[in-house]
Amino acid sequence: MTQDTDPVQQARDYMEHQASKGLASLSALIERTGDDWSRCLETLSEEQASYRPNGEWSAKAVLGHFIVGSYGVNSKIAEYAKGPAFSATFDTDSTLGMSEASERERPIDELRSRIDRLFEETKRLVDQLEESDRLEQTFEHPAFGNLNLTQWIAFQRIHSMDHIQQIEKIKTEPGYPTS
Repeated sequence: MTQDTDPVQQARDYMEHQASKGLASLSALIERTGDDWSRCLETLSEEQASYRPNGEWSAKAVLGHFIVGSYGVNSKIAEYAKGPAFSATFDTDSTLGMSEASERERPIDELRSRIDRLFEETKRLVDQLEESDRLEQTFEHPAFGNLNLTQWIAFQRIHSMDHIQQIEKIKTEPGYPTS
């Protein structure tokens, strides 16, 4: 007899487990996640990145969603951990006026660079959280409920893997451009 498992609870359990390992482990997790993104995106051409199977999202649309959402999460973590002044260090010129629409219009080479920069900044954020005594602060995720700041860092892994898998699925669709 197999037991059905709730995917939301599985994700929460994963985030709690990863968060319990400490900030050094979360920093390494974020670094691995950035590497996973690099492998996923390294060979995408502009035509491939723009391909929309059956009216679904293109890889560029996935990236636009992911980049905007992840910078928003990082900014909120920073604000809760250390306040608005620290949070502002993650609101660089590259995030001003950012929207999913503006991101998906960028060339794929630029989106690759933005993903790399996002994970460099996320790793920097995690590395600087050691100075915070507010890691148990929470804010709500629409599906997972209240997550503390270290659980939100682990969420970045889950969110990444979901969208990396989405892009990998696009690559297997009939009609996907060969170059």
